Amino acid sequence: MTRSSELAIKVFGKSQAELFANSAYALFDLMTDVEKVEVRDQLPLVVEGVDRDDLMVNWIRELLYLYQGSGYVLKEFKVLEAKETYVRGEVSGEKYDPDRHEMQREFRSVVHDKSRMEKTGDQWTAQVIFEL
Repeated sequence: MTRSSELAIKVFGKSQAELFANSAYALFDLMTDVEKVEVRDQLPLVVEGVDRDDLMVNWIRELLYLYQGSGYVLKEFKVLEAKETYVRGEVSGEKYDPDRHEMQREFRSVVHDKSRMEKTGDQWTAQVIFEL
């Protein structure tokens, strides 16, 4: 029987939009050296959730899919609109190139029931748990 391990990250933002952008950057920065990623492609990204926590989990899942399913490594994240259950943005990067992009860590999935997003005062915080 194999046991999976988990990795938790905590991300901050001055706005909900900044929190989504920062969480996306943190994900790819943990996966590879984003400084080696070039902006060649820009992709629209629209995500919905039933509440804040679900929205953050779905955002991260979509970003993971862009890597796992479509082969993109990303470095720029522009959030155009962020609401309680909806986020719309554009992400930029390029297709994964094993000669230039060393993968430092692979994430299998995001753990829904342990991930949280909240606003305290004028600061947004997200805790995202990944299964490795």
